[in-house]
Amino acid sequence: MNFRKIEISDSGLIREKLRMHQSQQLIICFESFFIWKDILDVEFAETDEVILFRINGNRLFFPVGYQDISKPLDRLLASSVNNQVVMHKVTSENINVLNENGYKFDSIPVRDNFEYIYSADSFRMYTGKHLQSKRNFVNFVKKNYNWSFEIITSENITECRDFSQKFSGNESFDGDNDALVFALDNYGKLYLDGGIIRIDGQISALLITSLSEDKQTAAGLFLRADHSLKGIVAILYQEFFKEFSHYRYFNLAEDLGIEGLRKNKLSYYPDYLLELYTVTVYC
Repeated sequence: MNFRKIEISDSGLIREKLRMHQSQQLIICFESFFIWKDILDVEFAETDEVILFRINGNRLFFPVGYQDISKPLDRLLASSVNNQVVMHKVTSENINVLNENGYKFDSIPVRDNFEYIYSADSFRMYTGKHLQSKRNFVNFVKKNYNWSFEIITSENITECRDFSQKFSGNESFDGDNDALVFALDNYGKLYLDGGIIRIDGQISALLITSLSEDKQTAAGLFLRADHSLKGIVAILYQEFFKEFSHYRYFNLAEDLGIEGLRKNKLSYYPDYLLELYTVTVYC
């Protein structure tokens, strides 16, 4: 199979195939693949009416496109060195497809890769006793700071870029800040929604999402915040989802096994975790 780098000109082709996937997964959308293409060495191959994606040269994802995955998967198995194919971030629905097609495989749930899915309404209102602390954070910001919310536009994109360089924060990991700068540089070419909180006129928090392939979920691509400002993230989430009212769900990505991230994501009480597996398929 001929894998090649993903480019902006591939948008139409890839979106057509991904549209059939109907997934809430953060990575399975054109914006994610394109933004991370250089850092993760994202490549794709079109074959037998499906698209295969891989990152870092050998980490394959489940074929996307039509449900008949037997031809491309059989090709991968036939060309494999040890008669097996390993795929990453595989969903339960993907596993059902393997079962329906009679493949032999092992699947291992990878908790560090599970993605946190929330109702967007929970951020709009922070209702319920379990989210009382978030309401308190929002009220603190409103009472103590000269704050405002804006959507990201061409008029403030340079400020956003400068802010991203200053505050990488705990949300950042290897390559993440380069990906954010690339996303901002290509903001007008991609389907992205973004919002910022200003304190005393200065950007103090930033959130960028894309629309997942289920067409209902905001995929949380980037979060940056000055965490010295109490409540800044809670009010950013709230104002963002009030502004972008078409979103029904929010995918806040995985926690990568980082204790602080896991604790923070759980504190917003996800509706459920999107379970993802590493799957090895055998001949």
